[in-house]
Amino acid sequence: MIGEWIEQMKTSMSTIAAMAVLLCAGCFENREAPHRPVTARSLDEAIAKPSAVERVILAGQTLSAFPRELAGMPKLAVLELRGTKGLGALEGLSDLKGLKQLDLSATQTGAVPEPVFTLSGLERLYLSDNGIKELPAAIGNLAALSYLNLDVNQLAALPSELGRVSGLRWLRLNSNKLTALPPELAALSRLQRIYLRDNLLTAVPECLKTLPLLEDISLSGNKVTQIPPWMTQLPKLRQLDLDGCPVTKLPEDLSGWASLQVLSLVRCPIDDAEKARVRAALPKVHVAF
Repeated sequence: MIGEWIEQMKTSMSTIAAMAVLLCAGCFENREAPHRPVTARSLDEAIAKPSAVERVILAGQTLSAFPRELAGMPKLAVLELRGTKGLGALEGLSDLKGLKQLDLSATQTGAVPEPVFTLSGLERLYLSDNGIKELPAAIGNLAALSYLNLDVNQLAALPSELGRVSGLRWLRLNSNKLTALPPELAALSRLQRIYLRDNLLTAVPECLKTLPLLEDISLSGNKVTQIPPWMTQLPKLRQLDLDGCPVTKLPEDLSGWASLQVLSLVRCPIDDAEKARVRAALPKVHVAF
């Protein structure tokens, strides 16, 4: 009887194991492969599959005009034109209503093309190295924008309407001619990173004071001489770059920098006594002098 019972148990266990294998196999069969966006790296390639293409990369190419054929690509979400020549006035760009990311870096437009401001669903916009002297007030129309790159231009000021882009998380303004930021930028409550390297700022912009999610601030290469005490109260701040600023002393109370991980004071005229004080006050922070 015992032998018969053992054999029955073995049979039952084998059946259960087989069922488990089948179930697992079914799980793997039903698992969907990660989606890879359909990408075209030439205009001819994009035209060959207009209903499927999602990304068009024409970086560094020379065109006779902005390709109007792109308007017939309903799934197009990413358009990269970095360094592309012959784009003209970008007539037809406004037809790309589904566009989420647009790279016009180094196209030497001299200004932000007007059709850009009609792309209300745009989330990422790259406009670096274009000799742009003015950012139009229409930038406030791009309510969905989360990333804006205006590095290496000739901006001396920003429009107050930029403060209406409430979802902005990442703002790059390196290598411009900015002397201040508009107070309306205090409304960018979701901003996490702002890069202002190599501008003409003489003070830390006051509008940053009320931005609770700021994690990374770069002010290197400016003429900032003082760090206001409120900067130590930014609750999420992890990185602060003051490289090359003529700062000689930090605020007396540094205890508020609980989240700070990296502090760059390279090429700042800070004496040895102040360096020792900062290191003692911030023992867990990587401080570079």
